[in-house]
Amino acid sequence: MRLSLLCLSMLALSLLGVSRAAQAMRPADPPELVRTMRASADHYRTVAWTYQHAAKVHTTPSSFAYRRSADPAFLQWTVARWRQHERTARLTALHALKRRLDLSLPSGPGPHASLARRIAYARTLTVRLRHIYPGRPARSLESAGSARQQLYAWETRAAQATLAVALHTTRLSLVGPRWLTDAFSCIHRYEGSWNENSGNGYYGGLQMDYGFMQRYGTAYLRRWGTADRWPAWAQIAVSVRAYRSGRGFWPWPNTARACGLL
Repeated sequence: MRLSLLCLSMLALSLLGVSRAAQAMRPADPPELVRTMRASADHYRTVAWTYQHAAKVHTTPSSFAYRRSADPAFLQWTVARWRQHERTARLTALHALKRRLDLSLPSGPGPHASLARRIAYARTLTVRLRHIYPGRPARSLESAGSARQQLYAWETRAAQATLAVALHTTRLSLVGPRWLTDAFSCIHRYEGSWNENSGNGYYGGLQMDYGFMQRYGTAYLRRWGTADRWPAWAQIAVSVRAYRSGRGFWPWPNTARACGLL
């Protein structure tokens, strides 16, 4: 009996030692899955807020509880919620830009699209928007790393490009009255894309020739080159300047007539 009790005591002590050793070996950092989901929540929160700034709507409040949680179910729910906020804010911001500048922008993929499609969309959107402002895509647009890292990089760039275009469209309110800037937006619809350069001697969304650009947009011509490289607001600003000089809408006889301006 005494031998049995001694064996049981030794076994208990051995198990206690193993338990304490396991606790000592347990890593202090959260598991990789938890860290990944926290980073995803942070990413989509930041991107959603950027689009909300571009759309001029209130940012979605956050308690940042996901940064303290290690519950995978809660973190998965949080990521899904921020992805939905990002999608809603993106659609709202891009719709406002399309309406204001009559832009042609790619349609976004569905919420369950593959990583490859989501990367391709974010990259295309970024390039299109950077053609509008600052007038050409930056040279450092390539992304490296895993597919997930590329997706996050392009989604961040697309949101930042949207905000940049949204901020610079506010300059249109300084260019001229709304009816006049809207009139040139209508003319643009029949003229060409903002980065149009078909080799016929006319450039940009309002198809300006070199003499027109030199006379009414010397500073922009010196800064960016031909009008296909100008942001949309600058092309409209130069057209408004020509209109106010006494030329009216006559440099665009056919398209102005299609807009009911002649």
